[in-house]
Amino acid sequence: MSRLSLKIAWLLIGVVLLSALLARLFVGSTGFGWPGGESAGILLDIRIQRGAVAAIVGIALGVSGVALQALLRNPLAEPYILGLSTGAGLGILVEGYLAMQIGLAATIGGFGALAGTAATLGIVYLASRRRGVIDRLGLLLVGVVLATINGALIMLLNYLVGPGVLRDNLMNWMMGVLPPRELGWQDGLAAGVCGLGLVLLLWQGKAMDIATLDDDEAASLGIHTNRLKTLLLLTASVLTATAVLIAGPIAFIGLIAPHLARLLLGPTHRPLLIGAAMLGAALLIFADTASDAVAAVYDGVGLIPIGIFTAILGGPVFLWMLRPQLGRGIE
Repeated sequence: MSRLSLKIAWLLIGVVLLSALLARLFVGSTGFGWPGGESAGILLDIRIQRGAVAAIVGIALGVSGVALQALLRNPLAEPYILGLSTGAGLGILVEGYLAMQIGLAATIGGFGALAGTAATLGIVYLASRRRGVIDRLGLLLVGVVLATINGALIMLLNYLVGPGVLRDNLMNWMMGVLPPRELGWQDGLAAGVCGLGLVLLLWQGKAMDIATLDDDEAASLGIHTNRLKTLLLLTASVLTATAVLIAGPIAFIGLIAPHLARLLLGPTHRPLLIGAAMLGAALLIFADTASDAVAAVYDGVGLIPIGIFTAILGGPVFLWMLRPQLGRGIE
């Protein structure tokens, strides 16, 4: 890729992100345009804070998607498709349910999310290996099965909780939602985790490039593949758990953002990571803006979970990317 093409690609990514930020400022559930009147400051603060939270979640999902694709050597790897997002959700609910049974008022939630994500990824990684090689289509099938199992267990816990506000909140949360609220220390911590995860992966960018080769070739070039895989696994797990803690399971951002970044910037991992982070933030901000736009147009509907918009957009993209792998079993 020439320098001119690369500059145009970065310019395009920057324009997309800037457009998402501007759209977020001019669109709200109360109407369109720049906020005015006595409540203008409050409305603008709400829009800015929602945009900031959406950006944090989008960065986490975009970067974790790149890490998973490098770990599993599969461009179709993505936290939701592989069951990591639902695994994190299940871990949170199990932790909360156990705490409720022993009489605790609240839990941190992060431990359950991280445990659920890491356990799911470990099962996917081990179950999809054949003679030491990861079966790409088998990887997706294992991920889909685990996502289904995790979803069923979440529904079971949901019914064990019993009817009421908690059940309604859980159902809404499972579709991916950014609740209107003020930024808190949790969001600052999540931003720090995302920043640290991105820096760690950028530091290992050249090693990730070399790791696209066979393990023996990568080892001959001085890459400790097992150490790198452990770092990628842990980073992807932590970033996915962070995103789920904030907004619930959200599909396909970890697939679309890296794919678009790879088309624009090429396969080199350092620019790919930055591009996926920017595009992930832009995509989720756009989805959140669309939720507010629907609420403004249709009175009484309320905020639609953003996971609905990402699934509508990402489903066709996933099928299009999966198409080259279909039919191989009958050749």
